[in-house]
Amino acid sequence: MTNYSQWLPYLAYVFIIMIGIGVLTGQKRTFGQLITIVTLGIYLAVVGYLTLTPTSYGFGEVATMRPFWVGNAPTNPIPFRGIEIDFYLNILMMVPLGVYLKLLFKVNFRQAMAAGLLIGIGIETTQFILDSFLHMSRWIDINDVITNAGGVVIGYSIVLFLQYSPLKRIVSYFSIQNLL
Repeated sequence: MTNYSQWLPYLAYVFIIMIGIGVLTGQKRTFGQLITIVTLGIYLAVVGYLTLTPTSYGFGEVATMRPFWVGNAPTNPIPFRGIEIDFYLNILMMVPLGVYLKLLFKVNFRQAMAAGLLIGIGIETTQFILDSFLHMSRWIDINDVITNAGGVVIGYSIVLFLQYSPLKRIVSYFSIQNLL
């Protein structure tokens, strides 16, 4: 049976994204910048769906790892324990965020790495809170923090590399370095 209150945090998150897109697109922007802003909003909504809803995805083999229970939350506090295909999919999920980070803000490599870690910690903390109050049955996993940071750094590095390649005009077309 579905508990519809479990979907409220995601709906609030999407509402905030919609407001943010409205504010950002309300300014004079080039077509490339508008594409960046709108696709960022879509991307954030998808990541929110994958991380903040009472849904579960089984990729690869059936997980055999026993969780460490903290209240209602199943956790894995041990790095690189229970690595399955979702470990690599988590990296892939966060690569676009690293791309957007580089396109939207003037950040250096250390800042990108710190942002990736903070985003991973933020997602896992939010999942823990939602598990504690809404019984979402989401795993809180240190591997997710590691892979989130790794994906952000890879995405950031891709744009950094492209900025010094023959494709630098394309990067410039979609860049919004003065977002805030």
